[in-house]
Order: sequence, then C-alpha cells, then structure tokens
Amino acid sequence: MSKFNTTKEKHLKLGVTEDNIDFAIGAVVDGTKREHIIETLIADYRGMTEAQSTLLLEDLFKANGGEFKKENSGGYLYGTLLLLVGITCAAFCISMLVTSEGKMKFILLSLTGAIFGLSTGTVLMIKSFRGKYRDSDDPFSD
Repeated sequence: MSKFNTTKEKHLKLGVTEDNIDFAIGAVVDGTKREHIIETLIADYRGMTEAQSTLLLEDLFKANGGEFKKENSGGYLYGTLLLLVGITCAAFCISMLVTSEGKMKFILLSLTGAIFGLSTGTVLMIKSFRGKYRDSDDPFSD
C-alpha cells in the first residue's frame, strides 16, 4: 500500500475524504472496472464529483501499474493453451507424415488443429502483450 501513499496525500489536500480514497484504492487493487468505481464515488452518500473521481482513479491506476493489469491474464492463459494445442497437433501431424502410417483424415485434422491453435494462440498472446485483450472479450470472436 506504500505505492499509494503519495496519491493519498495529494488527494487529501484536495479535499477528498480518506474513506473515499481507501474505497478507491481497494477497488483498484481488486481490479474493479473504472465505470463501477466512478458510479460509486459520485453517489450521493460519497459526495464526490465526476472530475474528482476521474482524477483520483487516474492517479491510482498509474500507481498500481495500469488500469487493465489483471484483465490481461485470460489472454495469456488462452494464448498459452492454444499454442500448446497447436504445437501438439503440429508434432502429431509431422510424426504421421514421417512414418507414413497416418490416415488422411487424421493428418488433415491434426493440421487443422495446428493451424488454428498456432494462429489464434499467437494473436491472443500479442493482444495480451499490447494490453488490447480484456477478459470480457470472447477469444474466438476474431
């Protein structure tokens, strides 16, 4: 929590209550979406304006390492699993072609799995590295 101390002190001087700051810090650490945090902060019982809450969240997300830090984890998981499936299917296809023991439908099936797994897994990993993947995205819609 020490990474939030300077942000907390800054906003206390700007007139934001400590209760609101602590709530926002907890929500940011938990990975709550920006819209939900802002709605709660500008509610009548919190008493903040939208400009104050936006400024507070910007500073807190900078201190935490980015707004979508936790939301990219699904992209890494799906990407890794699809790459493993693709590599396994490619190895299976190559082994059937080398030994000449595979039937054509198994070769085509494993080749299709390899192409799908390697291409989709690579795209998901690149999107995750760039921060473009969100857990709410459907990984198979592209």
